[in-house]
Amino acid sequence: MNKRLLALVLTIILIVVPLAVAFYGYNNYTKVIEPQRKPLAVKPVAVPFEGRTYPILLESYITGDPLVDINMTLRSPYERATIILGDPSFKDCKGSEACIWRVRTVSELGATIGAVFGVKYYVEDIMKSGSNKTAAYKAAKETTERIDNRYLAFIPKAEIGLGLIGNKKHLLVILKGPREGAEKNRIYCPKPGILVIEGTTEDTLFVEVLLIKTIISSQVK
Repeated sequence: MNKRLLALVLTIILIVVPLAVAFYGYNNYTKVIEPQRKPLAVKPVAVPFEGRTYPILLESYITGDPLVDINMTLRSPYERATIILGDPSFKDCKGSEACIWRVRTVSELGATIGAVFGVKYYVEDIMKSGSNKTAAYKAAKETTERIDNRYLAFIPKAEIGLGLIGNKKHLLVILKGPREGAEKNRIYCPKPGILVIEGTTEDTLFVEVLLIKTIISSQVK
């Protein structure tokens, strides 16, 4: 095989193989975040908020107890975390009701995940320094550097489908509302390292985040 042909073959391999892997991950995305079997347990809850009651399903696919699933998934020690904020169309919100709700939801979720994620670094630093102020600064710094906020575009989907995001080292939290094809009002962890928050309306999605905040503030381990 001459050098030109060899170079051409290598070039094709270097281009085609990564693309094939990326498309495989992209096509595998749904299988990763959508439950592939019936839940081990379902806990229906009714959450009152601003004069309304929101029915939400807590589904367990890991331990048989959805409260334990959520606590275990969010409290496990991770190196990084990624929050999928939703469809790319939310990047340029123009003040619509859906955008306002999504901004509220993202803000609440970011604060909640950040607080839980930072505990590990707070404890580590306070044991070393003995200073609450120093430990709080360290936790805030590590949280900011280690949590990514992204939209549900091709590359994030491919990374999720390949298992690069949403594993024992990299927490994945996904907001799935009307624009993302939500069909139920439910919260579930399809596998360790992944939390899916699914709501058929934007206000329900917000209420679900408030519910998660309550759950991880409880004493359930």
